[in-house]
Amino acid sequence: MANPNCGKLVYCTRTVPEMNSVMEELGVVLGYRSEQLKLDRESNNASVGEGGDDVSSQQGLLGDVNMADAADNNNASSSPKPKKRKRIYGPKKSNNARENMGPCQTDANGSGGNGTLALCLSSRRNMCINERVLRESDRESIDAACRSMTAPWALERAKKKSSGLGGELEEEEEEGQQQQQQSNAETCTYYDGFKSAGEATSMPSGIYDLEALRKWGKGKNWCPYYLTRQAINHASVLVFNYQYMLDPKVAKMVSKELESESIIVFDEAHNIDSVCIEAFSVTIQSRHLEQATRSLGRLTSEVNRVKASDSARLQQEYQNLVNGLVDQGLLDTDPSEAGLASNVLSPDVINESVPGNIRRAEHFIAFMKKIVEHLKARLRTVTGPSGGVTSETPLAFLHRMITTTSLEAKPLKFSYSRLSSLLRTLQVPNLDDFNALTDVADFASLVATYSEGLPRFAIIMEPTVGGTPNPGIQLACLDSSLAIAPLFKRFGSVVITSGTLSPIDLYPKLLQFEPCISASFNMSTFRPCIHPLVITRGSDQLPVSTKFQDRGDMGVVRNYGK
Repeated sequence: MANPNCGKLVYCTRTVPEMNSVMEELGVVLGYRSEQLKLDRESNNASVGEGGDDVSSQQGLLGDVNMADAADNNNASSSPKPKKRKRIYGPKKSNNARENMGPCQTDANGSGGNGTLALCLSSRRNMCINERVLRESDRESIDAACRSMTAPWALERAKKKSSGLGGELEEEEEEGQQQQQQSNAETCTYYDGFKSAGEATSMPSGIYDLEALRKWGKGKNWCPYYLTRQAINHASVLVFNYQYMLDPKVAKMVSKELESESIIVFDEAHNIDSVCIEAFSVTIQSRHLEQATRSLGRLTSEVNRVKASDSARLQQEYQNLVNGLVDQGLLDTDPSEAGLASNVLSPDVINESVPGNIRRAEHFIAFMKKIVEHLKARLRTVTGPSGGVTSETPLAFLHRMITTTSLEAKPLKFSYSRLSSLLRTLQVPNLDDFNALTDVADFASLVATYSEGLPRFAIIMEPTVGGTPNPGIQLACLDSSLAIAPLFKRFGSVVITSGTLSPIDLYPKLLQFEPCISASFNMSTFRPCIHPLVITRGSDQLPVSTKFQDRGDMGVVRNYGK
């Protein structure tokens, strides 16, 4: 942080408790650093005040070498020695670990000043302070409720209602269930306060964990989630979850403006290859395909409604698709529409316009129906008499899909982006209702994009998924470097560390990079270590297992001991 050529320090953790622990430790370290710098300033001021001449001023400001030169030239034996200040060699212990959280008490500078601003960012579920949104049961419902209150179209409708134009809106709302949901959803007061503050929404220097962000945002009547996203550009230290850097859907919106000089640290990274693989893997079950079919029917109804009420909106979307994804805005998604970000975009998808056969909304819906029906037919062969677990390469799977459905490979690459554009144009309030359909579009885009060259994916079809008689098809990523390679290319300093990163030579091979520095440190302990004991069966000869689904088995519980 003291180096002006260094960018931000981005510290990636796995869980929210680890994130809060990092912020508490950072508060202790920075508090100790601030105290030591204060003692240095007091010592220098005391040295300058005792001298009274130019020589003693140099003694307090120029260091030991200049002090010795000045002493030789000006009779150092008669000069008073500066007082030796008391130095603290370790951070003070405190019973209250949260005393360093929040704005700095001794530094009134804002985020653009000289003070340090450290922020952590998590999902809406962990940062929201709106009581109505927090009444929802799970993360998806909270995201949907927040979007229905903060989306641009929701704010526009609320503005029209407040200006006395609600009569016409009420007639439109009777035409569909979506408009009824929009009429019942008010805007968020905290988001409105954040937007109305405009450029005044700056944060003072300090250390903010999730609790401190919620408390400070509530006091200012500002949404802490969107406030943190805006303040990222001004922060010195950022604490993220792995997905905010590795998952392309989130990384393009959260970390797109980080400087290339930033230092990226992945802590507890012994499973980082699994996180990278998970970011590019897609699993679709038969029930998901049925849900996707229902979603396509709903999209058809919404398209017909918009055609009757606001056909110019669809025409404008068509023109944007002709110009390309850049003009459509799909490469710079609004923060309130996190679910619409693209997972993967190949260079030809970015630089070219959307193919003509899927520009019209009704044509694209028919296009997606063919994909869904083809996946259903493939899963029926798995559950048949001669079925079983099968595996194919993306090229073989794509060739069979094209032969069966008469679809083209190029439009398949645009499936995910085209669906995102349509959902945004239709102003869908609840994106979670279309999760299954977005998975199908993501599946098609990935298969078409990575079908050529060395196989980086494997398509696995099996009659049972997760121990249930529900057939499924999985696009399994085989190359963990796909997710992390953009980080190595963009940032100059990426640190991967863990206490169990062993064997250390394996990870550069898995992630396909050449480490500049690779080091391991011996671990020392000052307490008696627990000797490991491997047990496969209990006293009654029943297998002992740590699987989650076996934790309720009384035989396992009895063998482990209550």
